[in-house]
Amino acid sequence: MSRVNRELEQYVFVGILCAQGIILGLIEQSLPSPFPLAPGAKLGLTNIITLIALVLLPFKDCILLTFLRLVITALISGGVSTFIYAAAGATLSLILMKIFLLFTPKIISLIGVSIIGGVSHNFGQLIVATILAQSKYIMLYLPILTIIGILAGLVVGLISNYLFHYVQALSFVKENLSIKER
Repeated sequence: MSRVNRELEQYVFVGILCAQGIILGLIEQSLPSPFPLAPGAKLGLTNIITLIALVLLPFKDCILLTFLRLVITALISGGVSTFIYAAAGATLSLILMKIFLLFTPKIISLIGVSIIGGVSHNFGQLIVATILAQSKYIMLYLPILTIIGILAGLVVGLISNYLFHYVQALSFVKENLSIKER
């Protein structure tokens, strides 16, 4: 198969993952918060897609996937403020998960990487809230959001770990993408 066809297949795969992330995000927005102490806090089901992409795809494709997912979801359901908060959390989460993914499976598991993603996503959003509100007191919310990030990251990590075995079984993934053997 030619290099152009493989690149095209890879971008189609990124598009499929992006669509799945958008759908998960829209579904999650329609559900009530599973965390009563933190109104608006969500599980972050789109991180399932991000985590799978980080394992399977080159980092530049993960950046593209995250950017497209954020922009399209904001256009469909949110606004500028939604986009700013989501982008801050997603960017910090993506970068830190990529860094810690380098240490799997010897030092940290996929579930641990997901927990780091959940906590850092919340931290990124708190930083933006602190800047926009010009109030350091928003950071008092950090302990609650850290616990929520750990719980959400655990759930997302368990689901990702379960689904990853099925994604690896796809012949396209085996043949064309840079999968790390686990």
